[in-house]
Amino acid sequence: MTRTVTLRDGRELAYEEYGDPDGDPVLSFHGGLSSRLDAAPAHAAALSLGVRIVSPDRPGMGRSTFQPGRRLLDWPPDVAALADALDIGRFAVMGWSCGGPYAAVCAAKMPDRVTTVGLLSSAVPFELIGTTKGLSGDDRILLFLVKWAPWLASALLRVSIADASETRLFREIRRSFPPVDVAALKERGPVVDALAFIKESMRQGTAGCLQDYRVFGDPWGFDLAEVTAPVHIWEGAEDHTGPPEYRELLLHYLPDARLSIVPGEGHLSLLQHQAGAILADLTR
Repeated sequence: MTRTVTLRDGRELAYEEYGDPDGDPVLSFHGGLSSRLDAAPAHAAALSLGVRIVSPDRPGMGRSTFQPGRRLLDWPPDVAALADALDIGRFAVMGWSCGGPYAAVCAAKMPDRVTTVGLLSSAVPFELIGTTKGLSGDDRILLFLVKWAPWLASALLRVSIADASETRLFREIRRSFPPVDVAALKERGPVVDALAFIKESMRQGTAGCLQDYRVFGDPWGFDLAEVTAPVHIWEGAEDHTGPPEYRELLLHYLPDARLSIVPGEGHLSLLQHQAGAILADLTR
């Protein structure tokens, strides 16, 4: 069931909980063009491990209120307010894909509260790697359009996701992702349920997702050396969505990081199939 907390500036932050409500807390930050619902495949593993997953929507996405001019550095205060409202003191964080930077910035700016970090198929700071080469064609197009033609980016998102049928959207995913990711979506059941996490991202329209892509392309605004908590980087061997050598970049700049490359997993399948190992590591 979706719940909300009211933030100091009056915005509503929506979130979903999975797993054991009395378990060890893990805050999960969703990917781009996604929502609080993308942590749902980890529910069973979290329940069996005694882990409480709290998965918020970012501003303007899902059911969370839009925040004009949002930056990556604006996220930790929202997370702190959410944790306070839920009476959570210290917690682990994990971020999938474009959610990775949000996990990292929370660890950097809340070192007294964040215990461990999981970066799952994470985005990287483009200002450090110096290229968007290796990203999917769709990601590179959107990064360009949100900067130079936001009206066209909005129209593209409306046609391809917001107003598209689930059947047509699934066809596009089959074109863009490896077979293991397509199979993982099929495992979630009917196509309407399987793609709900994507469709939900545009519940309020395209503005929140466009803003999320602006943040994705902008400098992170902090030094990775500030992330002093232990970091575990998880990647699927079949995931080819990132710039070249991005794993090595994260390992180089993060003070306490290690990498696991999981054979046979892709971008969408990683959390769905490896939730037990990921959550056990975060809450060990």
